[in-house]
Amino acid sequence: MKFLLIYSILLSILIGKDINNNNEGIPQIDNKYQEKTKNYEFPEYSDINIANDILKRFSMHNESYFIPIYYSIKGIKAPYKPYEVKLQISAKVNLFDDILFGIGLFFGYTQVSFFQMYSGNLSAPFRDNDYMPELTFYRALNWKLFGGEFYNIRFGYIHRSNGEELLNKSRSIDRIITELMYRYKDFNASFKTWFYIGYDPRDIRRYIGYSDLKLGYKFADKNHINLTIYNLIHNYKKYKGAFMLEYKFDLERTSLYIQYFQGYGDNLYQYNIKSQSIGLGVSIKK
Repeated sequence: MKFLLIYSILLSILIGKDINNNNEGIPQIDNKYQEKTKNYEFPEYSDINIANDILKRFSMHNESYFIPIYYSIKGIKAPYKPYEVKLQISAKVNLFDDILFGIGLFFGYTQVSFFQMYSGNLSAPFRDNDYMPELTFYRALNWKLFGGEFYNIRFGYIHRSNGEELLNKSRSIDRIITELMYRYKDFNASFKTWFYIGYDPRDIRRYIGYSDLKLGYKFADKNHINLTIYNLIHNYKKYKGAFMLEYKFDLERTSLYIQYFQGYGDNLYQYNIKSQSIGLGVSIKK
């Protein structure tokens, strides 16, 4: 249900962008008619600028995708099937543009779900759900380096948990994260580092680590390739990290999306189980 709610919000955002881009000639709603047909759940705004002001505060955050066939080469144990549905939905809302010295604040939410849709004998359960709300300060930068620029910095609190109550299934981490973002022509990179303010189980830090690095490159106009290295700074003799390789080909509203993951932490519940998975689906264009 939480996923359906977020998905509905994102659909309304996409529809809202069409309205935002094609608002010429839209008739104004008659105030008398609006008064007679009040709908407190879904109000209609007589001034299109009010609706635009609300919509422009929402945007995509992390990648949002739907992978109908996500196949685990290794890492899933019986009674679960090695093929399932994986989906991620992510959005953010801008709370403040400029609190002080150009610093803004947004609330973000990301959810990753692993749905055993093809396991009819198990009543098609959700194998795992990871919930990641965050409250993050941000500031635009213009620091030139190597022909490109550091263009944004973020600092905030991120919670990640799987929502389980049983002690043997519950997983959670709370972190204060700093992220620095860089771009040069069609290349971009972001480096995250953090410290923990809470975690359970005790050894989860060995697998989640203290930093991530994401590299992205756009080529031939509509092609994107991203490489994310998880748990970047670590003792490599006992490395417990992971990497994710993503490819996207842009369509009109969505992108053809391919994902390959290898290592630890594809989901929080199996943080200490090494997995190798590949999937094909679609993602929402940012």
